[in-house]
Amino acid sequence: MLPEVLSWKQVTAKYGTSDKARAAVRRTEIRRVLHDAYVEAAVPDAAATRVAALRRVLPADVVLSHWAALWALGLDVLPRDRDKVEQLDVTVPRSRHLERRPGVRPHCALLPDHELCEVGGLLVVSAERAVVDVARTFGLVEGVACGDAALRAGATTVPLIEAALSGARGLRHVTVARAAVPLLEPRAESLMESRLRVGFVLEGGPRMRAQVDLCDENGSWCGRADLFLDGVVVEYDGREARLERGRFTSDRRRGNAFANLAVEVRRFSADDYYKTSARQRLRELEKALELARERRPRYVFGRDTLPPPRLSPLQTLAESRAA
Repeated sequence: MLPEVLSWKQVTAKYGTSDKARAAVRRTEIRRVLHDAYVEAAVPDAAATRVAALRRVLPADVVLSHWAALWALGLDVLPRDRDKVEQLDVTVPRSRHLERRPGVRPHCALLPDHELCEVGGLLVVSAERAVVDVARTFGLVEGVACGDAALRAGATTVPLIEAALSGARGLRHVTVARAAVPLLEPRAESLMESRLRVGFVLEGGPRMRAQVDLCDENGSWCGRADLFLDGVVVEYDGREARLERGRFTSDRRRGNAFANLAVEVRRFSADDYYKTSARQRLRELEKALELARERRPRYVFGRDTLPPPRLSPLQTLAESRAA
């Protein structure tokens, strides 16, 4: 059974005034799921909740695609516009006109049953088709970030992405999606980590390893680095995550442990990514690699602590009918 999802108008009516409704959101009595879709705080952020919110805000008879298809599966990957409104990509047949509305970004395409899945009664493109379409629509870097996220979660596999590419022959910018495949990394744990990693490569730099466990010379575990290469650790610092007390403390302890290994640590934020050039970031990495060679870091690789994928590829409509 799907949870109840309220519009902002309903939330305001529940609390009496818009000011009281906003105060309830600040107190986390009410949680925003999507633009104009709210639930009680006790409702978990589960697939059923996301499906219920999508049903409230989406036009009828559309297919969730691109990033939105993966979000419906449980991946936290939705892009937002300048007003922090989630952008839900939907696809409709070429013959249908879909009026634009806040938070909904329409696309037109033919979608055969072997590229469609069902989540809680909603039609979504398969994860592999979502990866292909993100790369075609939003570029190589975003395609790699999307593909990494889908692979890390277990929502798809590289062979499935390659099969989707074979079926996408003739589509606009499909060559961009093909170029993304060799750059995919199923160990990447965040979109920004993926963007940093592939940015170094596209600028002519080295390919760093993702999520590497480091120990001291006695074998004591020091932490898992976002990106690692030849004595250099690269970390992405997300502002919201770092505001969490436990995460902040854990990251500082890990940073101290890395310092004891004499590795070079470079931290990048969203501002570093969006307000500096890839060339500047690569220069910073190259300086770190040079210093690491001089310092001779003292580390050994540790036992892999990366959790296994939590999802598996969904059955397509064609597979369901053939079963």
